[in-house]
Amino acid sequence: MSINSDYSLWLILPCLIASYFAAVYLYSKNEWFKQQSKSIRLLLKALRTSVLFILFLLLIGLIFQHTSYRKEKPVLITLVDNSASMLSYNDSAQIQKQISALQAKITSKFSDKFELVTYSIGSEFNEKNTFKFSEQTSALEKGIDAIATNYFNRNVGALIFVSDGNYNVGGNPIYAAEKLNLTPIFTLGIGDTVPKKDHFIRNTVYNDVVFLKNKFPIEVDIEANRLQNKTARLSLWQNGKMLDATTINYSNEKHQFHQHTFLVDATTPGFQTYKVKIDVIEGESSIKNNEQLLYVEVVDSRSSLLFISTAPHPDIAAIKSAIDKNETIESNYVAIKDFNYTAKKPDLVVWHEPGAQLDTKIQNYFNDNHIPVLYILGPNTPATTSNKLNIVALSNSKNQSDEVLGGFNTAFSTFELSENCKKAIEFFPPLISRFGSVRAINPTDILLFQRIGSITKTDPLFFFGKNTQQNYGVIYGEGIWKWKLNDFIRSGSHDNFDELINKSINYLLLKRQGEGLSVSFPKRFTKEEPVIVSASFYNASLEPISTPIISMVMKNEKGTTFKSQFGVLGTNYKLNAGKLAPGKYSWLVSTVFKGKTYTKSGYFIVDDIQLEQNNSSANHSTLKQLSIQSNGKYRFLKEYEKTLTEIASRNDITAVEYEEKVFLSLIDLAWLMALLLILLSLEWFTRRYMGTY
Repeated sequence: MSINSDYSLWLILPCLIASYFAAVYLYSKNEWFKQQSKSIRLLLKALRTSVLFILFLLLIGLIFQHTSYRKEKPVLITLVDNSASMLSYNDSAQIQKQISALQAKITSKFSDKFELVTYSIGSEFNEKNTFKFSEQTSALEKGIDAIATNYFNRNVGALIFVSDGNYNVGGNPIYAAEKLNLTPIFTLGIGDTVPKKDHFIRNTVYNDVVFLKNKFPIEVDIEANRLQNKTARLSLWQNGKMLDATTINYSNEKHQFHQHTFLVDATTPGFQTYKVKIDVIEGESSIKNNEQLLYVEVVDSRSSLLFISTAPHPDIAAIKSAIDKNETIESNYVAIKDFNYTAKKPDLVVWHEPGAQLDTKIQNYFNDNHIPVLYILGPNTPATTSNKLNIVALSNSKNQSDEVLGGFNTAFSTFELSENCKKAIEFFPPLISRFGSVRAINPTDILLFQRIGSITKTDPLFFFGKNTQQNYGVIYGEGIWKWKLNDFIRSGSHDNFDELINKSINYLLLKRQGEGLSVSFPKRFTKEEPVIVSASFYNASLEPISTPIISMVMKNEKGTTFKSQFGVLGTNYKLNAGKLAPGKYSWLVSTVFKGKTYTKSGYFIVDDIQLEQNNSSANHSTLKQLSIQSNGKYRFLKEYEKTLTEIASRNDITAVEYEEKVFLSLIDLAWLMALLLILLSLEWFTRRYMGTY
C-alpha cells in the first residue's frame, strides 16, 4: 500500500505539532481547565489534538493506493447450430443424445477449471442448454460475432462449435472468427459431406410489386447433385394452371447450376400466387425442395410523391433515395418557383425549408386539396413562417441555430419500427434547427423527441399531426442526410434509415380523411416473424380516441378464420397475431361507434422460408478452416471426448491473473468519520461530566 497527496507528506508532522499547540492554546485561557487534575487535562488535550489532526489530514487530501490480484478462470463456450438443417442427415437421430452427452461431460470435466456457458445460433443468437433444431436460417457469422463482442477483453479459453457448417444468412463465419484471434476454436461436425442425389430450386428472383398490364420476370436458379445426363421439366403455375415450362438438360458433371427466366403478364390486380416446380427424378433424396410458392402484388397505380424546395439539398436526395426503393411510390422534384398548379395532384408532398418568404398560394393549394405534407423545418424557417403553417409554436426563439439529437418515443404506436431501427436512432447525429422551445399545435403523434446529450426533452423533433385540411409530418431540423451516412458507417447498409423514412411516408400516404378507422397493416411477413397490426380511430374533431372496441378477422386460403381483438395502447390500438403459416390471408378490421359501423379490409402474405431445405450435404470445409486459423481442431461430433481431452491438455488455456489498483481517499473512509464523531463526543462528555461545556 502506498500513500499519495496533492501536498508533500512532510506536512503531516507540522500538522501534528500545529494540532497540539492549537489544542493547548484553546484550553490555556480556560480557568476551569486549569483547576482540573493532570490526567483530565492530558485527556482533553489529546482528544482536541486528535480531532484537529484528523481535520488537517482531511485538508491535505491523503489518498491510499492498494494493489490486489484477481484470478479469472478461462471461459469455455459451447456454441450449437440450432438450425433445421442439422436434422437432414443420416446421423441426425443421434445429435440430441450426443450433444446432451457432450454437455454433461463438459460439466463434469471442467466445472472447476472453467467458466462454462452454452449458446445457440440459428436465426438468432441465444443462451440456452436445450435445442430443438427448428430455426429456419443459419446465421453462423452472427453467432461468432456476438461471442467476440460479448467477451471482448475476457479470458476466453476455447470455443466448442457444433454445426454442419452450412450458413445461408450473413457472411462466412471465418471472417468473424478473426476477432477471436487468440481463442482456439474446436469444431465438431455433423452430417454427410458427400452430396446426395438431388436437384432443387436454390433461389428465385422477382419483384414483390409489379404494375398491372406489365410483363415481369421470374428468375429461377436450379442446383443439382449427381444427376448426370438427366432431364427434368421446370414449370410455372398459377391457380392450378401451368403458365409456362422448359426442359432442364443436365450434363455429365456431378454438381451443376442452371438458370431460367420466366416472363409473366400481370393481368389481375392484387396478390397473385405463383408456383415454381421442377419434376421429381427417381432416386432423389428429397422432394420437399422441388417447388416454391411466390407471391407478387399487382398494383394498378403508384402513389405520387413531390419534393419541393427553394433549392436542391442533400436532405432531399437522402429521402428520395430511400423512397425510390419502394416501387409503389413515384417521386419527383420541383423548385417552388416552377410549381405547376395544373399538373396532376401529388398524393404527398415533402416541403424542405419553407423559409422566410412562405408561398401562401402553394400552402393554400395543399390545404384546399387535402394533400398531406411532410415539412422539414431547418434554421432558415423563422417562427413567423412556422406560425403561418399552423403546425408548431416557437417560444424563446432567437436568430441562431441549435444542434439537437433524436430520442425515440417509447409510447409511439402509430406504426411499428424494428428494434434495430430504434437502436440506430440513438446513434444518429444531431440535426440543425432554429434555437428555441418547440410545441406542436394540433393533436400529434411524436415519433422522436429532442435530445441534448443524455437528456431527452419534451420538445418534438419528428412528429405527425392533423388539422381540418390535411395530415402532415414535421421534421424540426435539417441534416437528415447525415443519418443515412451514419447508418451505413455503423451497420454497412441504409436499412434502418430506409425503414424510418418509408414507414413515415407510408403512414402519411394513408388516405384518412375525417372521422373513422385507420389501420396500418404491412403486406408481407415471413413465417418466422409475428404479424403485428396497428390501428387508430378518430372522432369528428380528428382526435384519436380509444373507446371503441376494434376487432379483426383473418382468413387463410383454406377458408379457416382467426378472430382477434385489438389491445389499447395509449390513444391507439395494437394487435399481435403471432407467427402464421405461409400463405395468402385476407383481413377485415371493424368497429362500431355511435351506432355506425366502420370497416377496413385487405390482404397480406406470409412467405415461406425454405433455405434450410436446400442443404443436401454438410459443409465441413468451413469448420476445418475455422479450426486451422484459430489453432484449434476439427473432429466429428461423435469424437467429442478426444476434443475435451485435448482442451484439458492445452497449456495455453489457463487462468489469467489481473493486477487491480484501488484508490481510496481519506474522506471516503466511513470509520474515520465515525472516529472523529466519537472523539468529539468523548471530549464533550468529559467536559460535561466535569461540570462545564
